[in-house]
Amino acid sequence: MKIVILCLFLVLSGVTANSVVLTLDAPDTNISGLAWGGDGQLWAVDEVTDYVYSIDPASGTVLSSFYVAHPSNYFPTGLAYSEYSDLLCVGLWNNSTTGYVYKYTPSGSYEGSVSMCGG
Repeated sequence: MKIVILCLFLVLSGVTANSVVLTLDAPDTNISGLAWGGDGQLWAVDEVTDYVYSIDPASGTVLSSFYVAHPSNYFPTGLAYSEYSDLLCVGLWNNSTTGYVYKYTPSGSYEGSVSMCGG
């Protein structure tokens, strides 16, 4: 009896864990990073166009966007939102051992960078 209850629990938990709640169209064609933060926004960065998008998670509507200026041969490859500092952190990489994290306010103002060097 314990095995049947355990199996039923595993089946039911698997159904809810794999349910798709909502599907949204991407705001661009080469999204390379997603983040969640701010006033409940979904954030996305595009590797080719170098734009960061603020997205309404209920409708998929783009609320705002800004351009990420960076050194040539670097590409936005990741995105994080810091609730502590209210900043977006865009990871940039040059397909080698060197990367940067560029920090932006949610409105798109550049706040500085951090160099990340591999060994």
